[in-house]
Amino acid sequence: MRIRAIAASLVLLVGMSSSIAAPSPKAGAACTKLGMTQNFQSKKFTCVKSGSKRVWDKGTPIKSALPSPTPTTTPSPTNPKGKIYSVQMAKAHLPVAPANGYDDYRCFLLDPKVAEDSIIQSIEFIPQRKNYVHHAIIFRVSEANLQEAKTLDASGTGWPCFGGSGLGGMFTSFVTSPWISAWAPGRGKDLPPSGYGIPFNKDEQFVLQVHYNLLAATGGKIETDQSKIVIEAVPVADATVKPLNIELFAAPVELACPEGVTGQLCDRTEAVKDLSKRTKGGAELELLGIAAMCGKNPFFPQPDVVTKCDQKVRSNYTIVTAAPHMHLLGRKLKMTLNPGTSREQVIINVEKYDFDDQSPIPLKTPLEVKQGDVIRIECTHDPKVRQLIPSLKNLPPRYVTWGEGSSDEMCLGILSVSRG
Repeated sequence: MRIRAIAASLVLLVGMSSSIAAPSPKAGAACTKLGMTQNFQSKKFTCVKSGSKRVWDKGTPIKSALPSPTPTTTPSPTNPKGKIYSVQMAKAHLPVAPANGYDDYRCFLLDPKVAEDSIIQSIEFIPQRKNYVHHAIIFRVSEANLQEAKTLDASGTGWPCFGGSGLGGMFTSFVTSPWISAWAPGRGKDLPPSGYGIPFNKDEQFVLQVHYNLLAATGGKIETDQSKIVIEAVPVADATVKPLNIELFAAPVELACPEGVTGQLCDRTEAVKDLSKRTKGGAELELLGIAAMCGKNPFFPQPDVVTKCDQKVRSNYTIVTAAPHMHLLGRKLKMTLNPGTSREQVIINVEKYDFDDQSPIPLKTPLEVKQGDVIRIECTHDPKVRQLIPSLKNLPPRYVTWGEGSSDEMCLGILSVSRG
């Protein structure tokens, strides 16, 4: 038995060794038998005669069988009076990262062709390339910013954007083109809190911001993407839910270069000049306005990694959701109602801020706010991580202030509220 087992093993090893020893086919290299074929690197090579020699030909590509397309079905509205609207990116986009980067942030204008003032009851982003679509944000573009968006997307291929839609002012765009939904892997249909909906007027459109993480592309292969949005909306006249509106609370950002880090833009005056140049002066005015609104001297700012601002509420409303917004240096964000009083209540407290997950957070119990109440927003940033983030570490060091660019920062709380 032992001899037979050894003999069988030798036969197996000989077979394996001959298979292992067979050289990979290469155009023009010698082969042994005319007509034999071998597949290698997605090509089929055939042994042919060339003069008196037998050699491998150039090979022909092996056509992979294309998978049958998955049939798509139009979902039925959950509300008998609801309507389904589906809209896809006008043109396929081939993601390209900026120099020394791996991320492409791109905005696209999408028209769902909603024919009457409506309330959105569900919204879903459906990515075509799930492997490298890192996250997506959907903005509702009102009439105030619509023409600007049409100009930016005149070619149908979108425009580069970061942090927001790139429409309007850095502060006002959160009202005129508010963030209404976000998607990240594993997330499906986005539903407003029960009893509420998102207003969407006739002829308004979406801006879809997609973050493509090119490091996540399968095998490093980058393909075009043409993702889409599907919503269910009910005409305002038939809606039984309350519409949500946006209230914003901001604090100034003043981050000096970390100790030991130097450069021309580490001087605040030079940094603000650069910011003003990039934004045609608009950002500098907002720096002054936010500081004044928060009771700080806009001409003598004090750098600090922690910033806060108390603002009085101008009207009665109920807070339904709250969302944090900072950029890549943001670490913590907290919002408090009537801080330092017996009526103090925490609205949200984000201890580990994630730039890629800024979805609105539903309050466990909607919070009633009265005119004259005070809401505090407090943010913590870490300027040291700027030297570690791939998209920032190769940029010149700078004093960081409020701004829309990837090298700027924000401290902004976005509340979805119901009035009356």
